[in-house]
Amino acid sequence: MVRLAAFRLIPPLETYPRIVAFAQTVPGKSLLLTLFAAGLSVRSDSWLQLSAFLAAMTFLPQFRSILLVIATLVSLYWANWPNVEIPWFIRQQHYSAAFLNKPLIMAAVLIFFAAYYTAVQQNKDRWYARRPVRNLLIFYILLLLLATNLPFPGPHDLYLWAFLVVLGKYIWFFNYTLLDRHQAETPHLALQAGHYFPFWGGSITPFPKGAAYLRKIEAKNAAQLAISQLKGLKLLYWALLLALLEKVLRQLFYGTAGPPFLGLSWSLGLPTLQAVLHDVTGHFSWYTNWSALVANFFLRLLWFSVWGHVIIAGCRMAGYNALRNTRNPLRSVSIADFWNRFYYYFKELLVDNFFYPAFLRYFKKWPRIRLFFATFAAAGFGNVLYHFLRNTSAIANQGFWLALMSFRIYMFYALVLSLAISLSQLYEKKRATEMTWTRRNIITPVYVVGFYCLLSVFDSTDTKLTLTDHFVFVLKLFNIYLS
Repeated sequence: MVRLAAFRLIPPLETYPRIVAFAQTVPGKSLLLTLFAAGLSVRSDSWLQLSAFLAAMTFLPQFRSILLVIATLVSLYWANWPNVEIPWFIRQQHYSAAFLNKPLIMAAVLIFFAAYYTAVQQNKDRWYARRPVRNLLIFYILLLLLATNLPFPGPHDLYLWAFLVVLGKYIWFFNYTLLDRHQAETPHLALQAGHYFPFWGGSITPFPKGAAYLRKIEAKNAAQLAISQLKGLKLLYWALLLALLEKVLRQLFYGTAGPPFLGLSWSLGLPTLQAVLHDVTGHFSWYTNWSALVANFFLRLLWFSVWGHVIIAGCRMAGYNALRNTRNPLRSVSIADFWNRFYYYFKELLVDNFFYPAFLRYFKKWPRIRLFFATFAAAGFGNVLYHFLRNTSAIANQGFWLALMSFRIYMFYALVLSLAISLSQLYEKKRATEMTWTRRNIITPVYVVGFYCLLSVFDSTDTKLTLTDHFVFVLKLFNIYLS
């Protein structure tokens, strides 16, 4: 049987020997960097600086680790250092950001972690060194509790909260350093600073994982660098095509307040998901609610894919052949598979920090319970903890316990998600190999995407709505109105 070659909008350049060979020459490298800079200029205002860093790492690969540190610190300087949000109750005391020296606060956080890391390395039998990731998270939570219960607000609050905000932004990077401390590929702690918010972008979720992983995927020779950069260039231009599609769909779904995009003046005039969620009068019909939900889900999926692709494209151009963050989620064959394909590095963070510790420690004699419990530890507990700790402003303004209670909608979301993923791992994986082509490529993906689309109703940290409001909206989707 003859198999037809798959059509690709962007050809697999890294598989063509002549192109790979050309990409190893000075003219080839220059052309790659120029094309990448041109594409990046569409997505980023700092494209020129980032392109300069990439050029240095391309032509001086022997200094890649040091250049990564320099590029990251310079990028932080140009970005006005980490974003330190001053809580509202402190702003009411008339203290401003002028009191903050952001580089010194960041230095204090890095020095604190360096001291903790050194203590863990040198005192391996001490209690804090046996489970350093757990202990660091507990220490951070205790500091948040202390900060929200200080009896006399004053200037010290400003510095304490600034320290906690910056520590919260770095804590998952620090956890990877602690997890990697025994691996041979782990570089010196000073060099790992280049991976804390690396210059190619990202969030508080490390892209891509820790410094030891970064060394594993680093290009070891000119050919590997050429392949990595060709894949990075492809991914960037694929992201630009997806970004164009996202803008076209946004115009078609909602229209625009300004000039029509690409001359498209017609739109469906759909309401936003927030509008239908906040509708208490039942003004919108059930099919309008579905349209708003589905449109929001797919636009979010497109936006998220573009965001991750641009970051990983920069990482690949720097010489690190990282996996994509989002990879064909619409082809998922199970609920667990979608979770892996949609936000890969967040999934890896939860697996490394919560799944494996639980899986290796508890219920060793009961394999199914062991897998179920470890999945709940990651997709449930770890998921909620990650999103709760990143919202330091709400914790500061509401207090620790009130902020936690206001998180109950997302808690429900994580509970359902972890239950679904657990069942998917136990049962759906076995059936995946027995599926027909139609079931694997059409029926199952529709079922999986539909589940996540419906569950996205609860993927919210909006404190203006209650859990009951979200359940009422779900009933409206099926034309059930309570009032």
